[in-house]
Amino acid sequence: MTYYCPSCKGELSEETGCGSVSYFCNHCKKLISRQSILKKEQVDEQKDDKR
Repeated sequence: MTYYCPSCKGELSEETGCGSVSYFCNHCKKLISRQSILKKEQVDEQKDDKR
């Protein structure tokens, strides 16, 4: 599944190590917490709301 950054809506890369999973935004250069990541449906809804 693909996840997106809540700030820039860019695609996140998934980093795994020692049994943990972290999400990193290459555009913002930030580590994103699991609670704040967006799914594709959420990103699409936000784009529709702006129209």
